[in-house]
Amino acid sequence: MAEVLDFDVLVIGSGAAGLCAAVAAHERGAQRILVAESEAAVGGSSRLSDGIVMGAGSRIQNEAGLEDSVEDLLHDYLTYNQYDVEIGPVTTLTHQSGQTLDWLQKHGVGIAPQLIQSGIEEGKRGHAVQGGGQGLIDPLHRYCRENGIEIALGRRVDRLLVRDGVVYGLAVGDDQVTARSVVVATGGFGADLEKVAEYLPSVYWEGWTWYIGADGARGDALGMAAEVGAQLTGRGNVLRTLAPNFSPKLTEARPPGWMVMIDSHGRRFMDESAFYTLVDQRYHHIGDRGFMVFDDAAMRPPAELADRYRSPFTQSYPGREPFRSKNYQPDLVDEMVAEGRMFKADTIAGLAAAASLPEDVLVAEVERYNRLCAAGEDTDQRKPAEFLLPVSTAPYYIAEVRPCMVNVTAYGMRIDADCRVLHENGTEIEGLFAAGECTGGVLGRAYVGSGNSLMNACVMGRAAGRVAAGRAASA
Repeated sequence: MAEVLDFDVLVIGSGAAGLCAAVAAHERGAQRILVAESEAAVGGSSRLSDGIVMGAGSRIQNEAGLEDSVEDLLHDYLTYNQYDVEIGPVTTLTHQSGQTLDWLQKHGVGIAPQLIQSGIEEGKRGHAVQGGGQGLIDPLHRYCRENGIEIALGRRVDRLLVRDGVVYGLAVGDDQVTARSVVVATGGFGADLEKVAEYLPSVYWEGWTWYIGADGARGDALGMAAEVGAQLTGRGNVLRTLAPNFSPKLTEARPPGWMVMIDSHGRRFMDESAFYTLVDQRYHHIGDRGFMVFDDAAMRPPAELADRYRSPFTQSYPGREPFRSKNYQPDLVDEMVAEGRMFKADTIAGLAAAASLPEDVLVAEVERYNRLCAAGEDTDQRKPAEFLLPVSTAPYYIAEVRPCMVNVTAYGMRIDADCRVLHENGTEIEGLFAAGECTGGVLGRAYVGSGNSLMNACVMGRAAGRVAAGRAASA
């Protein structure tokens, strides 16, 4: 006689990956499902996100007349990451991306018909959820409530239950619950800066580094992996974005396009309006330290240029207010200059001296940039003409910036194409599945573009839930 267990499927974590897993498991026939969430609110870091989901072959793309395919997305994904990802799970990710977006819509997730450019793709793969991250979480949470899927809040899982190498449940303190299948969807570990320093050293700078997600993202899956002998992969993989060492810490993924970016040798090195994913990659190559140079016109623009300074970003999201710079505002800049967190000078040479940069090099670079602005064409870095505004109005400002904002961590459990967690000996750990940010090898060292993380959460969460339910049904 088969052992009677408490649940068919247990899901650890209620972000996009966890909720997609729970909903998909229910659709696949699992009736007794429990979602354990460590925090007091449903949604994890997903609810705090912009709600952009990358994908190819969706109904929205087709209706917009965009020719895209999952094979093209797979090709771009692997090429941009130089094939340094787990190809099996990434194939699942890309091939199921469009159908997962259609599935989300079927469950009431509103997605704007206007697509956005996610990053490097030829067409547009960014699907903007109406209402942002919360607009993604709410319909999935509603499905859980309406279909008897239990969600236990404030229940941080201490350990997995393992017997004869098979995972059969979880424990919270003295409480234990058992199940045929367990899906780990605990998110990343950006809120634990000690783990960030250990596993993602390229983003860690003492006194600078901070995390933009939920407080619950503390890397619980890493401890679970150690308990069951699971493989870990993706060390060093992280999406970083630039920030000055200002106070308060303000989330600003994109630097204003009118900035001039300077490396530690005083040289301009890229199109300052580029997607943040490309900015991150360029900073890897210049030693992860740079400077933003701008002038007083950017802070107090003349009336005829006010609109160009006010909207300095290439991306905008349909149905939402245009992005505005948060860090580079007059009052905050003046305050940071007074605190010595950035420098102001009447000349570019004075800026260079204050920032310990070669004066002749920085002066020459800014002069060259201003000539390109006057010509209306950036023949050096191909920055769009709309962002070519000269740095010529004193006083001048310079802020050191580093890729110190932790956006997405991508070191975690290694999974196969069916989201089964792999043991150190190469076998699948029976009864254990994982999806989303707690896994490694699906998101690579290169973040492919806006929506890469939520694509991972939704697609792989749905896949994990389906397979977990299938195992529960066959047990």
